[in-house]
Amino acid sequence: MCIRDSLSSVYFEKYNIPTPKTVICEDPQDALNSFDNLGGDVILKPLFGSKGIGITRLQDKAFAENVIFTLSHLNEVFYLQEFVPHYHRDIRVLVLGDEAIAAMYRISDSWKTNVHAGAKVEPLELNEELKKLAIKVAKITKTEIAGVDIMESERGYLVIEVNSIPGFIGLQKVTNLNLAECIVDYFLENLPPIIQRLRAMSPLARK
Repeated sequence: MCIRDSLSSVYFEKYNIPTPKTVICEDPQDALNSFDNLGGDVILKPLFGSKGIGITRLQDKAFAENVIFTLSHLNEVFYLQEFVPHYHRDIRVLVLGDEAIAAMYRISDSWKTNVHAGAKVEPLELNEELKKLAIKVAKITKTEIAGVDIMESERGYLVIEVNSIPGFIGLQKVTNLNLAECIVDYFLENLPPIIQRLRAMSPLARK
């Protein structure tokens, strides 16, 4: 299941997953009111995207008003999250089915912690709380191969988003696992039975 960030937020609320306060709306005035309600320091995200592209932090009311009303002319849906101080780092956990197999810290000089934006990676040994949280998030979003992004905050762990097509170049640098091999093995082991039978019938499978 491939889901966008806004739908993930709906699942997080439904299943009581700890996450930053989030507002999704279409009306620009509602978005501007949400800027105030979320503390006057918010992250504005595109509905679709990756690598941190298109994510903007709004801290000034006048600037926020300009951005929001400009985007309203493009018929954009507004996806706003409160900004949560997170020590310029967050956590990526790779989940395959019922197992969280690897994790890393992404550490940056700014609030953006995407590896694509220049964040550095460090190994992280998964504790039980992180494992259970990441696996639960993958399960409720029906994402069998999931990159779960989590931040540490004064409120504890907060889930930022779940990625159904997770990149793992950064994570591969800090784990001894062959992640590509793990993903392929998981996929092959969990193919629907009919596809497994077709593979068995293939002439290549008999060689």
